[in-house]
Amino acid sequence: MIKDTCPACGSNEMRTGEFKGYGSLFKKRAIIKSSEVEADFCLQCGLILALKVKNPEKFA
Repeated sequence: MIKDTCPACGSNEMRTGEFKGYGSLFKKRAIIKSSEVEADFCLQCGLILALKVKNPEKFA
């Protein structure tokens, strides 16, 4: 969910990116269970507004 306005610079240009590979979140003590992490960020100043695990069911 991308917010409408950046609290740091006031811009309304938001985008979603993704951490992959070594930027993935891994379950503690289990290399096989991992998921990409999505980041909602301001295109103007780069502030990350939210992080979300793309596949949380892998950690159950």
